[in-house]
Amino acid sequence: MSGGGRGLDAYPERSVAIVRAFQRPLNRALVAGAVVAAFVVLMLVGARADEPFPGTIGIVVVGLLGGLAGLVVAILAVPARVRRAFEAYSWLGHDEVHRFRERTGGPVPTGRAAMDQWLATTPSTPAMRLPRIELLAFVGQFEAARTELDAVPATDPSVRFELAALRQYIDWLEHDSTDVRELGDAARELPVGTIERQAADVTLALVDARIRLVHGDPAWATSLVGIRARLGWAPWRATLLDTWRPVGGLLVLAALIAALVAVVLRSML
Repeated sequence: MSGGGRGLDAYPERSVAIVRAFQRPLNRALVAGAVVAAFVVLMLVGARADEPFPGTIGIVVVGLLGGLAGLVVAILAVPARVRRAFEAYSWLGHDEVHRFRERTGGPVPTGRAAMDQWLATTPSTPAMRLPRIELLAFVGQFEAARTELDAVPATDPSVRFELAALRQYIDWLEHDSTDVRELGDAARELPVGTIERQAADVTLALVDARIRLVHGDPAWATSLVGIRARLGWAPWRATLLDTWRPVGGLLVLAALIAALVAVVLRSML
């Protein structure tokens, strides 16, 4: 989740610690991709690669090639270890966003103001309680989150695990709790080989990464890197849809603008 207004500064530091950790290498990769996209565009326009195409089609072709080259470089510019950890994190996040939409009938609100508005206008009904708890914890309303958490019945193993995950998350956010015994026990209740157990294992890896990250462990991503190897192609698809597709769109747009400017300048020389 990303914040509007004051951006990530609008949230408690622990809520966004892992987002910040991934944001830095991703931002550097975006800059590297933009530089490469512009360079490729300038080389292609300089070589008049656009001229065999009629009208503005050449500019579009050059822009697309430049943007694609920039996207490839951006992906490769993320250190492999960070990229694997981010893919596991993204796979879990993609599943959570889908679950939120199924439960609420709408998208996850983005930005602190939108989250506060959603919480203010969404009543604490049984159907909405779990989404509300997660958002309440994320924005730092821990007492309210605990009150609603206590009202949710643990009806089956998947719900018990989700409640344990939320309880550990709130305790960690507020009190730096590193106790994951309840969470581990709840995960082991889920049948091995199911998507629920797989998500639980990734959640445990994420919890470990968060704890180690805020305590300054340089190897904080180890658990996420390890779990990534067990997830197959699914994390790559999630990352492609949620991260690299919008990044690619930005790079293509920048490359198209660069191609247009370069062609105009070339015609003036």
